[in-house]
Amino acid sequence: MNLSDPILLQDFKNGEKHAVDAFYSLYKKPVLRFILSMVKDPFESEGIFHEVFLKIFRKRCELESSDRVQSYIFTITKNEVIDYFKRLKRDRERLESFYKNRIEDSTGEEMAAEEMIFQRLESAVDTLPYQRKKVLELSYFEDKSYQEIAEELGISKNTVKNHLIKARINLRDRLS
Repeated sequence: MNLSDPILLQDFKNGEKHAVDAFYSLYKKPVLRFILSMVKDPFESEGIFHEVFLKIFRKRCELESSDRVQSYIFTITKNEVIDYFKRLKRDRERLESFYKNRIEDSTGEEMAAEEMIFQRLESAVDTLPYQRKKVLELSYFEDKSYQEIAEELGISKNTVKNHLIKARINLRDRLS
């Protein structure tokens, strides 16, 4: 199927199910690949793709000619990725500000209590089996994706997920 077909484009603009399905299958793979090349996280890429698709679906009546559809789609995709990175930056700045203010506002007693919690957490992490501890460190301290951890350790993404789940359970049990 090809959106250069004016009838298919018109059906898409009218919201016909077969045309929407054709549009979705035609552009999912290349758009996802494009997003993934910038974001490097398959789960986030999938979410961004769905946002892009919804945005295009909402603005489908603005599509004028079939030869401009692809550039329109990739422009929306690029803008959506830029917005994603802006949100990440804004969230990171908010988090840094929160912790900076928290440190500045903390009393000596609060800081000592937090230090005690961090020491307990560190000793609890040290009791984890080697592989589970390594997965936890790569995920939380090095901010790596499941896929990156799986490739680095030579295990599957499901194994990474299972290690993180079990690590959280172990830590929660040790800290409660």
